[in-house]
Amino acid sequence: MISLIIPCHNEELVLGALLSSLAAQTDLAEDHRIEILVVANACKDRTCAVAEEARAALEAAGFSLGVIDLPEPGKAGALNTADARAQFAPRLYVDADVTLAPEVLAQLLPLLLSDEEIYCSATIQVAPARSWVSRAYGRFMLAMPFVRDGVPGMGLYGVTAAARSRWGSFPLIHSDDRFVRLQFAPEERRKVPAPYVWPVPDGLGNLIRVRLRWNEGNREFAGLYPELLVNDGARNDLRASLRTLLAHPLDGIAYVTVFVSTALWARLKRKDSAVVWRRGRPTA
Repeated sequence: MISLIIPCHNEELVLGALLSSLAAQTDLAEDHRIEILVVANACKDRTCAVAEEARAALEAAGFSLGVIDLPEPGKAGALNTADARAQFAPRLYVDADVTLAPEVLAQLLPLLLSDEEIYCSATIQVAPARSWVSRAYGRFMLAMPFVRDGVPGMGLYGVTAAARSRWGSFPLIHSDDRFVRLQFAPEERRKVPAPYVWPVPDGLGNLIRVRLRWNEGNREFAGLYPELLVNDGARNDLRASLRTLLAHPLDGIAYVTVFVSTALWARLKRKDSAVVWRRGRPTA
């Protein structure tokens, strides 16, 4: 019915929670025929073993599980390998470090099985962080119009069979989620009310590293795909972000601190030349 793809690189600490949340999905038909593909690339930990340990629970819940172990690094390669092996055309792409509320798949399935060209996601929540700056940053991020009113698809996005035809292979870029989202105009995106939990990087240093990655990805994307920027929509408007800052001044301090620190660091940082899987959280 649908293929759910989970690209992984050294995800042994988080993958189990995601797979457990999938096994706990409710209101699905017994014969839902949802395929899960875990695609590990260049993993040096127990990612594949963690996936295998979840097999019995997933199969008991009606899922089929495929585990693919690739020696080559790179998220794009993992996504493309999974796409080539997937049984079903409707696709749901899920990062290994998110978890889904029990009703997410039941709410997404009618959208994913539609004959329309639709991009869809669920309602993002942020995981509790240890540091105050990450907690404040997460609250402010959720209040921003792009996240509050839009369909950002961070860590979780899906497309119908007809919509998947809008692009071929995933390119070797940092922002795969933005690449897919901007294939669709704002009116072609849908968000279900069920939540999923996305981890805000913990600590100022990790936040800055993630913002650097996002900034690099945005610059790269604008240079390669300027024609898709028309689909960004008005929710990224600077005035709307300023209104959010005025409405949430204390949390906004954390966001502005990260934003300014990232801008200063970017002036000193040499741009990486290799395409690797970069992240803003530790793996151990």
